Amino acid sequence: MSLWGAGARADDSVSQIAKGLTSSRVYVDSSVASQVSPSDVSEMNAALNKNSKADIRVVVTDSNNSQSATVGMLKSVATRVDKGKVYIAIGADGKHMLALTKKGSYLSPKDANKLVTQVSGEPLKQRVVDFSNQAQKKAADKEKSGTVGLFVVLGVLILIVAGGVGAFLVVRKRRRVRREQEMAQLKRGVEEDVTKLGEDIAALDLNVMDPSLDREAKSEYEQAMNSYDAAKAATENAKRPEDMQSVTTALEDGRYHMTACRARLNGEPVPERRAPCFFNPQHGPSVQDVMWAPAGGAPRSVPACAADAQAVLSGGQPDVRMVPYGDGRRPYWDAGPAYAPYAGGYYQSYGGMDLLSGMMIGTMLGSMMGGGWGGGHHDIMGGGGDGGGFGGFGGDSGDAGGGWDFGSGDFGGGGDWGGGGDW
Repeated sequence: MSLWGAGARADDSVSQIAKGLTSSRVYVDSSVASQVSPSDVSEMNAALNKNSKADIRVVVTDSNNSQSATVGMLKSVATRVDKGKVYIAIGADGKHMLALTKKGSYLSPKDANKLVTQVSGEPLKQRVVDFSNQAQKKAADKEKSGTVGLFVVLGVLILIVAGGVGAFLVVRKRRRVRREQEMAQLKRGVEEDVTKLGEDIAALDLNVMDPSLDREAKSEYEQAMNSYDAAKAATENAKRPEDMQSVTTALEDGRYHMTACRARLNGEPVPERRAPCFFNPQHGPSVQDVMWAPAGGAPRSVPACAADAQAVLSGGQPDVRMVPYGDGRRPYWDAGPAYAPYAGGYYQSYGGMDLLSGMMIGTMLGSMMGGGWGGGHHDIMGGGGDGGGFGGFGGDSGDAGGGWDFGSGDFGGGGDWGGGGDW
């Protein structure tokens, strides 16, 4: 699903933009290159290089691009480049601007919002230069105050080190116990999925030695069994939540081939190889996408099996996969971070975390995906479930993880993007 505003042209890919920013502090997208003079680019680069404490990177792009797509692009670019403290996206007309700041740096999301507003109404070049100058001053002020504060902090640290070491050991033990409990619960949940697949394969009641058995059905059955055996072995050897990703990847493969085998035996069409049912991956391949929203969340498109699709479309409740959590059960998307690899494995072949992040917004698991990205805008990651890229940025979503945040703005659709945030 495209996130571009009406009339926007396809922008350069995330990888292309990131490559350009490794050698320059300013990147001008090819779609707007004719609107920005080389001399303006040179002056912006000179100002940004001079204000090295501010450490800013700038992407000049199409003002018609939607805010959500632009934020997504900027986050991915920042992660790819892996240097810089502030990233700015600014429209070629100078009227739209938003900023991301690195978590813990000199500029907070609130500060970034203020600076974006203060330099509004200026031409592109001047807006970038003035933002850079003011950011440089804030960086210098914070560095100065940080030096004074450092001595105060050191004095306090000396007084609390002895007690802190003891507290650290207690906390570490509690954390280890908690992780062991989470792993035990996760393993129980995964074992349930493995057992369920084994039971469903056994229910086919297939005699592989029968010479009259359809050859393709036999092949599907053997692949299902091989995947089941792989999932079972991987479960037994799993030591960490991350190890469960290979288990659920094998389970997804085995369940598809089991479903295809059943269809062949019944003389029915072989199902399309689609992402598993979001509500319960045990249901096997989805048959269509439906709009669904968690309690208190915004609607998003998710893949669903026939029964769950019908339930949602008729206003009913889908059959949700409930997994062990504490003394009871919860939907797997609200059962804590240990279930992130579990979910990711099921969708590994269909976009992995890129697909899941869009579907999981508003859930416990969704808040933990993407490596700490936060935001003050409800649609930063979009609402679709197609596992694609960020709008027209070459379909390249990059590896958008790790500590950036966006404050506010309105990229596309009029007004000033006016954004700040941190990563």
